[in-house]
Amino acid sequence: MKALILNLGGTSTKIALCEDEKIILKETIRHSTEELEGFKKIWDQYDYRMASILSFLKINQLSISELDLFISRGPSVKPLESGVYEINEAMVTDAKSGEFGQHVCNLGCAIALAFAQENGKKALIADPPCVDEMIPIARYTGLPQITRHSYFQALSHKAFGRFIASKLEKDYRELSIVITHLGSGISCGTHKNGKVIDITNGLDGDAPFGMDRSGTLPAADWKKLIQSGNYTNEELDYMLNGGGGLMAHLGTNNGEEIERRIEQGDAKALEVFEAMAFQVSKAIGAAAGAMGGRPDAIGITGGLAHSKYFVDFIKKHVWWMAPIYVKPDIDELEALSSVCIPAYFGEIEIKDY
Repeated sequence: MKALILNLGGTSTKIALCEDEKIILKETIRHSTEELEGFKKIWDQYDYRMASILSFLKINQLSISELDLFISRGPSVKPLESGVYEINEAMVTDAKSGEFGQHVCNLGCAIALAFAQENGKKALIADPPCVDEMIPIARYTGLPQITRHSYFQALSHKAFGRFIASKLEKDYRELSIVITHLGSGISCGTHKNGKVIDITNGLDGDAPFGMDRSGTLPAADWKKLIQSGNYTNEELDYMLNGGGGLMAHLGTNNGEEIERRIEQGDAKALEVFEAMAFQVSKAIGAAAGAMGGRPDAIGITGGLAHSKYFVDFIKKHVWWMAPIYVKPDIDELEALSSVCIPAYFGEIEIKDY
């Protein structure tokens, strides 16, 4: 059995070839800013991304006809419970609509389905970012017009949860684990008995501030800023997502650069970096509180988990709660293969969209 695995990112297309249950080939195709500037909308990139994948197949002397399964990183679609899903036309339609958010990973499910239909085979996703397992009381805010939403790096969260469970020699579904993903946005989740019952939303401004996202803001002050008339809608959107967080305070979202500044004695960089780690520490405490007891473990992952300084600050604040596991890089291709391949062989349920 041969499977093609696709993970489309903002400036890259990651591809893997899996034979039986083992990945035997990986490649990351980089896309320059200049190449991508010509595409005004995400879906304008479809033919361009398809061509890069077909080029990979040609270079490696592979044809669509000899592949048995097509796997893609999950798209932004309607809220789903965790698991493996077969891609169908309804999923692609929702991904294209933009109703649930637009990300280049949405293209992956459409490309995988096109390959599968050409070949009469299956196309699968697993744990898309719209995984929603929040308990009802976690959704409430102080206004009935506004509810909290689940949107996070579910694929890496779930894979890391299973990894921690293996280290504890337990089943993930038996454990209570707090996991935080330190990326452009920060997600901090309460994993209880295999479900993420509460999660911060680093995309929509309901979380610690991140690399370039503002996170949670004092509502009255944000209202005043909006009403000041000094900013366009586009500028306000950019403050929330892309121009907030470390970017707003320090003019960069590069953790390594910030650490260099700190080493050179930049007091402002040190204070902002610690403020972000402080907010993450508080979010971990809140996630533990949502469990009703001490967690079995705390997990820290994502790009900023490479920063020993940042992680050590968090550890100093939460060490007393539970054992801490740090794994900066969750390989999403491996994470996809680890659940989709067993699903193909009937070992895991394939759910309908």
